[in-house]
Amino acid sequence: MSALAPWQAEGWRGWVDAAAGIDPAACVAAVAGGVGRASRHARTLSLSAAGGALFVKTYPAPGGWRATRALRMGQALAAAGLAAPEVVAAARRGGAGLLVTRDAGGEDLLAAVARPVRLREKRALLRRLGAEVARLHRAGFVHGDLVPPNMQVVGERFVFLDNDRTRRSRLLVRLVGRRNLVQLGRFVVPGVTLTDRARVLVAYAAGRGLSRRARGRLARWLVAKTIARRCAIDRIPEATAAEAGFRELMRSGGPFDPWAAR
Repeated sequence: MSALAPWQAEGWRGWVDAAAGIDPAACVAAVAGGVGRASRHARTLSLSAAGGALFVKTYPAPGGWRATRALRMGQALAAAGLAAPEVVAAARRGGAGLLVTRDAGGEDLLAAVARPVRLREKRALLRRLGAEVARLHRAGFVHGDLVPPNMQVVGERFVFLDNDRTRRSRLLVRLVGRRNLVQLGRFVVPGVTLTDRARVLVAYAAGRGLSRRARGRLARWLVAKTIARRCAIDRIPEATAAEAGFRELMRSGGPFDPWAAR
């Protein structure tokens, strides 16, 4: 990760990678006027630069703390041997925030898993996924929103995106780390079977040193919580989900596949 130098302009104060050759104030101006993709907490815009594509994220007040959190967590992840997008600028102005990162490249996890590949390659990818989440938790991190679009597959590596809510606390790993598995697993993914989901869990359990009994308890908890999340997010009646069962609820192309219904 490149060294960042202090920067300030137009009331903004933060850090910038001078070697990147960017003007953070110009990045803020580019996102002004409502362009880019809006989410609940931020607005994101992709820009082209001499050193490659950049992602500019602005956080309206009072969410500016997320920019500096993403910077700190990205640096901490890299120091722990885990991959995160390279931050080239992070700043605050009042309660607002700015974060500029380099495009990590590769493809998001959903696309990587769903695209046609040899069965052996897909299974290896899913095992690596489970092992990488275990490695994240062993290092003491809990990701704030570990949904598949927030994991990028770059060759053999996984890159953790959107680290503005990532936290490092071994106590939190013990208390809520398993929620990351629910976030990953609640999506219906073309070509991913119940056995494939089990491969991710087995690799995760091995990476965490869980006994077979502990793995079984975790599996049952994950099934129950994943069903609950599907019911809440996709507005599936609980009685309907219970009658259908977990396999049918998560089947690609099935009656509960939100993509098949579009």
